Amino acid sequence: MKKYFSSLLLGLGFVCFAQTDYSFVYDSSQFIREGNDLHDAQKYEEAIRKYEQINPIDPLYKNALYEKAMTYAYQKKEDEARKIYEKAYADGLMANDTDFLMSYGSFLSDHKEYDKAEQLFKESEKLAPNAGPLLYNMALLYVRKQERQKSIDVLKKSVTLNPNHAGSHYLLGLIALEEGHVVEGSLALLSYLVIAPDGGGAEQAILKLNAKFGENYLSQSNLVFSEKGDDFSEIQEILRNQLALKSAYKVKSEIDDVITRQMQALIEYFPEHKYGEGFFETTYGPWLSEMARKNQFEGFSYYMLLSMEQKLGSKITSQKKKISAFKANFIETDFWPVFAKRTLDVFGEKKEVVIYLKAGKSSFIGATVKGLTEGKSKSLYANGNLLGELNFVGNELDGVQKYYDEKGNLYEEKGYSKGVLDGKRTVYYPNGNIKTIENYKNGKLDGLSNSYYVNGGKACEVNFIDDERDGKMTCLYENGKTKSEATYIKGKLDGSLKTFNALGELISDSFYKTGEVSGSYTEYFDGKSVKTQTDYSGGKIQSHYKVFYADGSLKEDYTYANGVLKNDVHYLENGDKSYETRYDDKQEVANYTYFDIDGNKFYEELFKDGQIKSGLQYQAGKAEPIPMDIAKKGHDLKNLDGVTTALGKYEKGKKIGQWQYFYSNGNLREKEIFDKGAKTGLQHVYERNGRPMSISHYVNDSLSGIYESYRNGKLYQSFSYRKDERNGPSTTYYADGSVSSVSFYKDGELVKNVEYWQNGQPNSIVTYNEGTTERMESFDLTGKKQNSFDYSNKTGKTTLTFYGGNILHELNLVNGMLQGAYIIKEKSGKPWIVAEYANGDKQNHYKKYGPTGDLYVDLNFHDGVQHGLNRYYDLAGTLRFETDFVFGEETGNSSHYFYNGTKMSTYKQFDENREGETTYYNLKGEPILILGFDYDILKYYIALDPSGKLSQKVPVVKETATIISAYPNKKTAMELTFKKGEFDGKMMIYAIDGKPEFEAIYDNGQLNGIRTAYYANGKIYKKENFVDGREEGLSEYFKEDGKPWLTAISKNDELHGPCKVYANGTIITKTYDSDILLETK
Repeated sequence: MKKYFSSLLLGLGFVCFAQTDYSFVYDSSQFIREGNDLHDAQKYEEAIRKYEQINPIDPLYKNALYEKAMTYAYQKKEDEARKIYEKAYADGLMANDTDFLMSYGSFLSDHKEYDKAEQLFKESEKLAPNAGPLLYNMALLYVRKQERQKSIDVLKKSVTLNPNHAGSHYLLGLIALEEGHVVEGSLALLSYLVIAPDGGGAEQAILKLNAKFGENYLSQSNLVFSEKGDDFSEIQEILRNQLALKSAYKVKSEIDDVITRQMQALIEYFPEHKYGEGFFETTYGPWLSEMARKNQFEGFSYYMLLSMEQKLGSKITSQKKKISAFKANFIETDFWPVFAKRTLDVFGEKKEVVIYLKAGKSSFIGATVKGLTEGKSKSLYANGNLLGELNFVGNELDGVQKYYDEKGNLYEEKGYSKGVLDGKRTVYYPNGNIKTIENYKNGKLDGLSNSYYVNGGKACEVNFIDDERDGKMTCLYENGKTKSEATYIKGKLDGSLKTFNALGELISDSFYKTGEVSGSYTEYFDGKSVKTQTDYSGGKIQSHYKVFYADGSLKEDYTYANGVLKNDVHYLENGDKSYETRYDDKQEVANYTYFDIDGNKFYEELFKDGQIKSGLQYQAGKAEPIPMDIAKKGHDLKNLDGVTTALGKYEKGKKIGQWQYFYSNGNLREKEIFDKGAKTGLQHVYERNGRPMSISHYVNDSLSGIYESYRNGKLYQSFSYRKDERNGPSTTYYADGSVSSVSFYKDGELVKNVEYWQNGQPNSIVTYNEGTTERMESFDLTGKKQNSFDYSNKTGKTTLTFYGGNILHELNLVNGMLQGAYIIKEKSGKPWIVAEYANGDKQNHYKKYGPTGDLYVDLNFHDGVQHGLNRYYDLAGTLRFETDFVFGEETGNSSHYFYNGTKMSTYKQFDENREGETTYYNLKGEPILILGFDYDILKYYIALDPSGKLSQKVPVVKETATIISAYPNKKTAMELTFKKGEFDGKMMIYAIDGKPEFEAIYDNGQLNGIRTAYYANGKIYKKENFVDGREEGLSEYFKEDGKPWLTAISKNDELHGPCKVYANGTIITKTYDSDILLETK
């Protein structure tokens, strides 16, 4: 950070999406460093632009504002600087930032807004009462306010605690001289010159000291420079009588001038000075006495004039050797231990100590005995705050040492013996909770070690012997359930290793011998359903490593022989092969074989020494494949229908340039760029209908830069990645382009998340520590804070109220994690959401109720993922859709429903891909059309024949067809159109008498327009409006007699506005905003 020093003594102190740059890697620390470098190079506008790259959600955003304000101030762009300061202060961004408060205060001080400046300095002082820059700027403020006594007191504190803060010595010296205290002023200015001989105020200090004390600074004020001691009457008389200026006084310097004579007299006086307890004599006298005793004045006489080298010329340059000797023989040896010696309170005990520096700032305060650090000592942050409470014996750490963060919170304490860790070590989280407890013996871990979660609860426990794990290691979840169990012998796993989910279900089971896995290794979805399975011996896989889909079908099968991989086969969910790889004896790829969705081989790639050499293209109806010269002609991989599925080039066996991949309907699926086989540059992924799905950027096979995902062709999310980890801001957008949420990640971990109302105001702000929820703040529609909830150490039932008491949240916590029932209900007690959690993840039922009080969503979860039958209802509470999930995958049976409970359609899915036949029905439950899918690809349809039966398959070419199914009376039963595998145009279902039962309009797979459902009598049941697949605008529901039942307004696919329910002659109005129920009237 740049440090703000007032302009009076400047320099004193311690010595649009289309334009997206997808290659942009977010690194706020680097942006600030680069901005500071640009600022130092006086490239101010470029520095401003660099600071502006930091997102407001970034914890370093306030640092960027600080730097930006400083840069504007340096440019004299005061209005721009003021705007930043005022807004940052109003927004609370300065609340815990000493430098930012000080900078703003100095800015106001420069602009003569003294009272406000003093207020800011006082706020900063509460955070860092000993910071040299802060004390200096406060002193300068008091000079400006004509409150010089306050300035003197503040400066004395500053030089006491910050011996190397040149500006404080300088300003104290100036004030003392101007107030007629020539000895005190000389002492302070000499100290300035010895630590900053070429500092910004050095020439001015020299000129002040070069004035004859018998003719200048004669008027002495009543300001108190010393409460006691500091009897300088003898030397003051010598200086006032100008005895040192007489020719009889021998000058020990080749430069014979007023300053050398007066300062020599002052310095030669101090070895004989009778010391009291005065500030100036005890602070400055010892180093002057030491210099006199060491006969170093001559070297100093040249050294202190270094700032005037250009003016004095050879008088200085001719003395370079003596200057160097002075630095070597005094400054670098004897000076600092004397200059920085103070008598200070060290943890309640007055001690004579030395203040040591790091990067020019006070960093360590300790006493020395015979050159060795002894007793209680302080380690300091750069702002003077306590970093460590240390104890030394014979220059070695001994006893309990305590360390604090910059806010003063204890974060670590550990025992030492003779400089070596010995005893207990405890580490704390910023919230005060224990993070780790360890025991050491002679510098090595020995005994039990325990780790804990940020919000409370033990994480792991293990025993150490001689710095190695030895014995049973048990880890727990926050809710107390066992997370893992293992046994170590001399640092190596030995015996059973089991891991569990937060429900207590076994999720992996293995066995180790002296650190190597041996025998069966199995992973589970839930303790019963197998996820992976293999056998080991001596740490090597012996036969097969198998991976299974959530429904139990085989997904991947890797074959090994004595630990050597021979081949692997990947399967589709329907059981057909997807591709197969064979390896040579060096475990390099020898052959790739590709299969279509029916399990038919359609292409082979042949390799040698790990590099692709040629290909074999298979064609429908031909037994022999066609050899492909990949090296010359590139790679044009086609399926059995002759449709290109992959297109690109190789160079020396490695992918280069742009590669493209295609869906079976011919649409582009993906394109990416390679450099010498590594993915580098932009990658585009598309949906089957051609709409963009994602755009990302890679560097050497690592995701680095901006990653954008799209929904229905519109930007939905934008993430920042660095080397495959989320790092920086992530934004979620509504369909209209406004921001829905913003998150911030640091090295892959979520740090903060802000959800927004659709009006742009924050809805909630959640902060995280090590990925765990730490604090939640909620806001109303105006941005006013409603709740602030700290999850630390929270166990038991908690109730929170929202929106003026209209909505109540009842939740149960264990160590800050949701555990058990979570109920959100209206003020009347009617439930809105009823859920259950296990260790922070959804478990069992999640029910959400709609405007009528009936179910709207009924989901089932297992360990945080959807599992089981999920049901979705319309706003009137009528079941409209149900589907099966298996451990997070939409796999199983799915059905759409009419208002009367009969099925509209039924089909089977494997991870959202339709497989087999989809059957459509009319309101009476009679089947009227069948569509045949093979891994989500439309292959055929079966319409009603003249007898009213579904009998004849009609092939679909290129997934495109207009389909009409008619009743025996030739009236249309159903009509729809597919275009390259996507619904397109009208979908209609009719009764046998021609009355409409359902109608919807699709545009390239997305609902677009009005969707209408009808009663059997032909009257409208509901009308819903869609734009690009999302609900938008008015939805209307009617009773069977045509009377209104319910009206609702949606925006961006969320309930947004009044929802009116008509019942028993009354109207109940439920108000929603951004899909959140606010009140019921």
